[in-house]
Amino acid sequence: MTISRGWMAGALAALCFSPGRAQADGLSDLTGLLSEPVVSTASKSVETANLSPATISVITAEDMRRHGIDSLDQAINFLAVGMIAEPSRATPEVGARGVLLSGDFGNHVLLLVDGHTLNEPWDGTAYYDRSAAIPMDLVDHIEVILGPGSVLYGSSAMLGVINVITKRAKDYAGFHVLADGAYPAAAHTALGYGKEFEWLGREGELTAGVDLSQSWGPKMAVGRQQLGDTTWGGDATHRSIGVPAGYLRLALGDLEVAVRGGISRRTATEMWGSFDDPQNWERDRWLSLDARWGTSLSPGLRVSLRVYGDLYDYLANDPSASAQECIDGEASCVFRNSGVSRWGGAESNGTWDWLKDGHYVTMAGVDARYRRVTSWSSYDAPASGRSTVVAPYDKGGALLGAYVQQTLHPTPWLSVNAGVRLDEDYQQQAHLSPRVAAVVPGWQGGTVKAIYSEAFRAPTFYERYYADATYEVAAPDLRPETERSVEGIVEQRIGAGRVRLGVFRTWWNDLVLQIPATAEQIAAAQAAGALSPGAANVVIYANTSRVDSYGLNGDWDGSALRQRLRYGAGVTLAHSRMAADGESTLLPAAAQVFGNARVSYDLGGRLPVLALAGRFVGPRPVSGTNFTPVPDAKSQVELRGAVSGPVVGGLSYRFAGSWALAGTAPYAVGPLRDPQPGFGAQTVLPLPRYQVLFGLRYDQ
Repeated sequence: MTISRGWMAGALAALCFSPGRAQADGLSDLTGLLSEPVVSTASKSVETANLSPATISVITAEDMRRHGIDSLDQAINFLAVGMIAEPSRATPEVGARGVLLSGDFGNHVLLLVDGHTLNEPWDGTAYYDRSAAIPMDLVDHIEVILGPGSVLYGSSAMLGVINVITKRAKDYAGFHVLADGAYPAAAHTALGYGKEFEWLGREGELTAGVDLSQSWGPKMAVGRQQLGDTTWGGDATHRSIGVPAGYLRLALGDLEVAVRGGISRRTATEMWGSFDDPQNWERDRWLSLDARWGTSLSPGLRVSLRVYGDLYDYLANDPSASAQECIDGEASCVFRNSGVSRWGGAESNGTWDWLKDGHYVTMAGVDARYRRVTSWSSYDAPASGRSTVVAPYDKGGALLGAYVQQTLHPTPWLSVNAGVRLDEDYQQQAHLSPRVAAVVPGWQGGTVKAIYSEAFRAPTFYERYYADATYEVAAPDLRPETERSVEGIVEQRIGAGRVRLGVFRTWWNDLVLQIPATAEQIAAAQAAGALSPGAANVVIYANTSRVDSYGLNGDWDGSALRQRLRYGAGVTLAHSRMAADGESTLLPAAAQVFGNARVSYDLGGRLPVLALAGRFVGPRPVSGTNFTPVPDAKSQVELRGAVSGPVVGGLSYRFAGSWALAGTAPYAVGPLRDPQPGFGAQTVLPLPRYQVLFGLRYDQ
């Protein structure tokens, strides 16, 4: 592997200036330090991962290339520690360290691209497969941070923070073209370009990429179920996901501008409404702009300013041939659900190095933004031509976050990172998010970390304001979810290898879940005209539960033979329970035991790179089922092999294949209704057990 100049410079700086690493250690530590990744997400400043105040996995583009990985969920499952992506009905759901909150659409993990937040305010949505709409060929590395991150990022950074960092032009120079084909049917093409230049006496660079992926099927058999006066189920054949995406980053001197756009359109033929209907689909669209400027005003003072703006909209089209799913006695209808988010703001921060040697550094910043959300739903009846709009709302307001962080290196054997953030939201009271971490590089190659942190997630606009006169009541008085976490980590580096063991304990309170509405809430909504008099099975979002979790995660990684051989493994063992209404239960779809392992070898020259990776997921309760008692999904073992190498000139190839032991995921499929006589209950979501892929790439 070729180490970029930025990473090498960071490692050499760590050799010279990091506490506990004297220059006298010399070349015996140099190999390990050059293998130590340089990160920036956990504290918004450049530091080596071993001194960062968090448990971090760094997934490089080289690792993904070797193992034939080209989506976030694959990278998380095979190359990260402590985090997992479960294949769900539409897009993967993400959990960490034994906690996965099914149906949250990724809103408990903060997803960033070059530090720009992708989670939108309507429902906190962030996707982790191709629907993330990130051109993966532009990715330089991915930083996966476990645990609370609200101290610098505010809401949603509860399970962790994932920052996708794109390539600089020096590492992506020229034109790049790639095309992949896979069975079951999938296709992927991408174009990219990178160039360094000089304009008006200033150095600049441009990187850009467009990405188009499309998958069809595979055909899946779903058990037949009774839905009112119709039959639901059979063979799902109209299954597809199409995602065009683009990203451009332009830098000139101290100014940098990035633009991202994408669309994800997914059929939902096995999820709800009319079964296997190609008009049963959902669509997301994004457009993001981020402009940042930073400069050093003096040897000890650096300031930066970032201005950003985003547009996001969601639309679901859900036809149904069942009168039970429609309103006003219509025999059939099309249900549409729309959410539109617009938000923008500015973040400014300053960093003051008191002694100009990196030992006492203060960072302070302010992040102000304005958000506006418009949402509506409708029932359209093709027979009568009538359209009934329900639950329309248009809400907006400002959010202000202010944070301060102090890093101290008072002695060679101690580093301290302490900070706090105050968030003021027009929808809720002010919220404080503290973090304090002590890092002790106590012996040769060894580091001990102790971390206390807190996080929160503000309820989304959807959770607060969505209502439907047929079954759901709005909940505008929801409180934020909160989390407290303590963590201890021991890390030992031996040459180019590293062993790490961490223990954790977390407490979650005021989790927002959808529960049956009380008689008083139903009566009040009916009196206000917000709920039909005959509404049944009425639900409402509420702060109704808490989660207690503890456990350990460990990983081992390294390289040998001049980094031609690479290896790694990770495991997480957790005990996580949700408490609500006096009962303690396992979280649906949340694995308490999972891990991965990988090895690759570069044969050198024009010979191929061989790679093998595997992952294991223990049993976990099926989510969304009407079975009593709730069954466990089968344990999963998945293997992935890849071969890649050059052909001629700038042309290269890759071949990859995967195989899964279990052909189901921990999610129930079908209408959430009681089984009817003569029909089966819900079906557990089937999955393809294998896939093969072949691709070509050309770099000019």
